[in-house]
Amino acid sequence: MGTTDLEVLELVFLSVDMETLRAKDPSITGERLRGLLDCLKGKLGSDVASTSDGPPTEEVVLYVDGAARGNPGKAGIGVVLRDKRDKVIEEAGQYIGETTNNVAEYRALLEGLKRSLARGVKRVEIFSDSELMVRQINGKYRVKSQSLLHLYMEAMKLLSSLTHWKIAHIPRERNSRADALANMAIDSQKGNRG
Repeated sequence: MGTTDLEVLELVFLSVDMETLRAKDPSITGERLRGLLDCLKGKLGSDVASTSDGPPTEEVVLYVDGAARGNPGKAGIGVVLRDKRDKVIEEAGQYIGETTNNVAEYRALLEGLKRSLARGVKRVEIFSDSELMVRQINGKYRVKSQSLLHLYMEAMKLLSSLTHWKIAHIPRERNSRADALANMAIDSQKGNRG
């Protein structure tokens, strides 16, 4: 029973002596290191899933968030997959270029669903702080924006691949990890001044 690449990255992160690093360079923070770790996890992509030692998780809780600085502006997405015992299975942040906040929210949902399906997940409980997207997915609001319609249709297609799903709106403070991942992805772009 070997250690997965993801577990090795987590061990390296946890064993870092932050005081020594900060003494050498005050700009190095725990948040910055976590962002780098998340980028590395994203680069591992499906390799992380294929190196897992246990049986595939068929049911997950998915937290998604999209952020745009300006509307439109530089945008990122954050995705957190947890098992039913609230253990993080996978998390990722990704810079997606310049777009609107609503497009970023949908792109985060799509990324989370793709990662879930790639793991063989059959049942997903989704949480997002985007009330608009949640109401559209639940059929309470019509999708009027042409820029969102194709994203909505792609999300519905992915959701139809699951045996069960539900999506709910939560306050931003309950979605803080996905929000942080989205913002770290934006921060990872050179020359970004917010």
